[in-house]
Formats: sequence, structure tokens, C-alpha cells
Amino acid sequence: MDYRLVVLDVEGTLLDPDHRLRPRVAGAVRAVRRAGVPVALATGKLLHSVRPLLAELGVAGPQIVLNGAATVESGSGEALRFCPLRPDDLHAVVRAVRRADPGVLVSLFALDGIFMDEAHPQVGIFAEYGEGPPVIVPDLLAAGLPPVAKVLLAGPPERLAAVRAAVAPGLPERVSITTTTPDFLEFFDVEAGKGRALAALRERLGLPRAAVVAFGDGENDLPLLREAGLAVAMGNGAAVTQAAADRIAPSNAEDGVAVVLEELLGHGFLTPPPSPHKERGGETGGRC
Repeated sequence: MDYRLVVLDVEGTLLDPDHRLRPRVAGAVRAVRRAGVPVALATGKLLHSVRPLLAELGVAGPQIVLNGAATVESGSGEALRFCPLRPDDLHAVVRAVRRADPGVLVSLFALDGIFMDEAHPQVGIFAEYGEGPPVIVPDLLAAGLPPVAKVLLAGPPERLAAVRAAVAPGLPERVSITTTTPDFLEFFDVEAGKGRALAALRERLGLPRAAVVAFGDGENDLPLLREAGLAVAMGNGAAVTQAAADRIAPSNAEDGVAVVLEELLGHGFLTPPPSPHKERGGETGGRC
């Protein structure tokens, strides 16, 4: 049981219920890094939003962001892999959502920013989750915006569930839908998603599935856990995520990530990749 890469979801997993990094969790991740084992985040957030977290943890290298739509080099911000929505699919999603519920918060996430076309009453939710303020544009579907990694809706879980049920049957097959936290619903290209992003990262690093430990809590983490040799769901996680896991950690309010990492380190199950360790390359920039 030699695990050579640790992959961590952020909200609901690495961070506690108040969106804070707890000292024991931070210490455990730093201990993994001191042991020479690479750590990657797998988050729905922008790279810019997690850079302070990466610095505090002492984590560098490729990071999975935007719910797997992009894998970026943490230092330079270079997109090593990027799977934006096709323009026709983006238009189909936005139009279907606004037909189903004209008042729900709709936002577009690009590699470097968030875009909205109205000052929605719930816009403060981005700050709550540590994202920068969105840029207000005249029209989300107008030409000139950068490629869109994902469409994110925010609102009460029951409202988002109603939108999902209404729009899912009519969307193109290339569009994936998932919940991240209970108050977010996201749409992205089928080639995106945390699972495919992790598979591509493993290939880039020359690591088999069995060498990966992955932690997650939400529906969007299911594909991530399936690409890991040890799949760890949080005690606060969704039932479907827990059902797919090899192990259930204590909750994010109980330092669950630290509990598992400390155990793996203590038993010598976390080991650095062979040295010298060279990346194999892979997709860079552009579409997947």
C-alpha cells in the first residue's frame, strides 16, 4: 500500500464548516509534503482563490480547479489541461436555466474570473466561499467573453433540484451536471470533471490509480474517488459519496483529513514517487 499522490477536495473536506483551514489539518498536509509526497487540490474554485491556501499548506505543482475543467500549474497559472464548454452547449445551458427559473443566480466561471449579467441579491455567496467578486457584463451570451469552464447556479437546494429536473432532459449529451455544495449546481463539458482531470494528472505524473489517495464529500467528488486507489469520503459527505468510498473519515468539523493522513504517514503508507521523478507531459492549453 504505497500511496504516492494525495488529492484533496476543498470545501466540505479540507476546510471546516466555517470555510477555515484547521491547524491539525494544515499540519498533517504539511507533514505529507515534508515526506516528499505530492499533494494536489481538486476544487471547484479558481486558482486565484486557492493560492493563499496553497501557500499556507506548502503545496505547489499541478492543481485541479474549476471542478476539473482545468488543471493548472500553481506557480505560473499555466493551463496544463483545459476543457471549456462548447459555445453551443453554453448557450443551451443558460437559455434552458433561464426558461426554467428566471430568478436563479447564474454565473460563468472562466480560467481567471467569474462573470454575471446582473447584480443578484445572492451575489455575496461568492465571498462566503472565498471567491473574488464577479465581473458584471451586459450579456452572458455576448461575444467577447473568455472560454467558459462551467456555469454555476446558486440558491436553496430545493430550488436548484427543481431547475435540474426541468433542464437536464433537454441538454446536449456533452453537458455534465453535478452538485458541489448543497447550494451550488454546476454544468460543464463531459471531458471536464474531477475524475477525468485526475486520470490525466496521474498519466502526466506516471502514476497508476492504485498510487493515489483522494478525499471528497460531494456528488462532484464521486468521479475523483473512482480514480483513486484509496477513496476517502468525509463523515459529513453525501450518502452517495460515502457509499462509493473505501473509507469514511471523521467529518470536516473533526479534522477528518488529518486523522486519515496521520494514520497513513504513521504506517508508512505514503511514500514519495521514484527519484528522479519526471512528468510525462500531456495536454497543454486549449481544448481537451
